[in-house]
Amino acid sequence: MVQIEDPDGTLQVGKQSNRQSIYDLKHVAGDVAFASGFATIINAAIILEGKDSLSTGAQVGIGIGICFVWAVQNALRIDQQGWLNNFAVIFQLGSAVIIVVVLLSMAPERATAHDVFTSTYNGTGFSFPYVCLIGILSTLFSFSGYEAGAHLAEETRGASRAAPKGIVGTCICSAITGFAYLLALLFAIPDVGSFIDSNSGDNSTQNLAVATYQLAVPHKGALALTILLIINLYFAGMSSLTVTSRIGFAMARDGVFPLSFYLRWIFKPTKTPLGNVIFVFVIDSLLLLLQLASTTAFSAILSIATLGYQISYFMPILFRCTTARHTFPLGEFNLGRFSLPIAIISAVWLFITSIIMFFPAEYPVTKDNMNYAVVIVGGIAFLAGAYWIISARR
Repeated sequence: MVQIEDPDGTLQVGKQSNRQSIYDLKHVAGDVAFASGFATIINAAIILEGKDSLSTGAQVGIGIGICFVWAVQNALRIDQQGWLNNFAVIFQLGSAVIIVVVLLSMAPERATAHDVFTSTYNGTGFSFPYVCLIGILSTLFSFSGYEAGAHLAEETRGASRAAPKGIVGTCICSAITGFAYLLALLFAIPDVGSFIDSNSGDNSTQNLAVATYQLAVPHKGALALTILLIINLYFAGMSSLTVTSRIGFAMARDGVFPLSFYLRWIFKPTKTPLGNVIFVFVIDSLLLLLQLASTTAFSAILSIATLGYQISYFMPILFRCTTARHTFPLGEFNLGRFSLPIAIISAVWLFITSIIMFFPAEYPVTKDNMNYAVVIVGGIAFLAGAYWIISARR
């Protein structure tokens, strides 16, 4: 990717860049996951108020509406978005601290440290070792998207140092806040078995995180925490669509897509990739509408969000410590002698967890609870490979 440091912090069309053959659907799936999650938590807040749950159509409408808001914001100049991004970081970290403190201090009954760290709950039907493997997956989304700063490097001053520092800082913050948040949720649930029974099956009208808030604090307190969660999802989705549109622009600039000329269009007054922002919004909206036809198919699309991140992280790290070990140029910011061992550990971890993400989560496996991620990933690989053979390789 060409590094362009425009003095006013706006995007310019580069003259050369790396050739890429596959547009990564993970970013689009991430946008859709945030939009769907936003609508789900809005619905949970409505249920907290004692009102009836929203219909699927209403939740789809909310998801598309918030995607439109994110698209409008991403059409602004990057320097005009900067203050909002800075506020989002402060708010997200601050709200995470508030939620953790409130859950730990106000829960009328808390689980013991013994229960949290040594007891287990298995409602999957699989054996305990299998559950240990798929149990890892709930933590992986916290470590997804930390490469976002790299996709915005062309709009960043001093990108060769700022982008990698941002990635490292994001990993550290994600580890700390994710660990603290999961612990707070677990300590706020004194009896996991009865909690799951009360919020599953015919009783599964409430989001589990919101149900935990409701269990730990009085009604108004639970609603306040839910609103904090809604705002967090809003900021997360806004940033996700930023990344999706920017990486889509970079690939359209390389001629990866059909009609790339239109997708790399820069709106001169704001110097933003408006063509790709509109394209991403349309794709996100179509995927959200898929819920009206089949929730199983929609869940399959969402399942590739984290998996796509895992695979996209694995491939460059693997090549960095194998075929490109002696030819990969070091940047201004690097890990020195620790680069290779950390790369090997990362590649192994990403490879193992990526395979685990294809596993089903319930037994017996049926068409309704089957993990269709392998079908989606296989289909994308087939289409991308066919497109490369027919056209892109030329």
